[in-house]
Amino acid sequence: MVALVLAGGTGSRMGRPKQFIDLLGEPALSYTLRAFEEAAGVDGIYVVGDAARVGPLAEEAGISRYAGCAAPGENRPGSAIEGLGMVDEPEDTLVLVHDGSRCLVTRDLIERVVAAASDPIPDGVIPALPVPDTVKEVREGVVRETLDRSRLQAVQTPQSFRLGPLREAYRESGEALERVTDDASLIEMRGGVVRVVEGERTNIKLTSPEDLIFARAILQARLAEAGRGVAG
Repeated sequence: MVALVLAGGTGSRMGRPKQFIDLLGEPALSYTLRAFEEAAGVDGIYVVGDAARVGPLAEEAGISRYAGCAAPGENRPGSAIEGLGMVDEPEDTLVLVHDGSRCLVTRDLIERVVAAASDPIPDGVIPALPVPDTVKEVREGVVRETLDRSRLQAVQTPQSFRLGPLREAYRESGEALERVTDDASLIEMRGGVVRVVEGERTNIKLTSPEDLIFARAILQARLAEAGRGVAG
């Protein structure tokens, strides 16, 4: 089993590459890599991003399972294709695809996804949480429909798949790649079975500067709970 961390974003909404933003003295990506380093069964960690920065960061963070870094594509699907092409493993290897901007992912969540991918074997596993807010479909500034939120879930990463089928899904999706926002969508379009496990509220995605406030608060709470504490 390997992890593929997509960390090639430029951080346009954040104003800087979010994977390298300082969070309590460490780059955000360090927390991401460490969670996969500590998760049981992860044999290698591949990254898509700036290799000149990612390699030294992984070394400084003590990531012994770091396996290499590929240059990012023009968009997320392009980066996923580049990353999957770099992974040098058998086609039936389980690959955990994760957005590097979700730097607060935990070992527990990773292992929960892995466990669900084992028996019986689905075509994919994703973590998700029920949507707490009322959701409306809006077009041209007008509400068209209020959706049944009891049937809606907000999807997170890491998402697990077998390496070969996921590569094939990317190769054969064509123009559909322009519409998908996660890997599971490609598997779903091919009729695959995607199982859902419970995600984590703290597995937030760094998108805008306001998210950094929440990220730092979550990290401080975790450190305090571990008995280490944080000054300031």
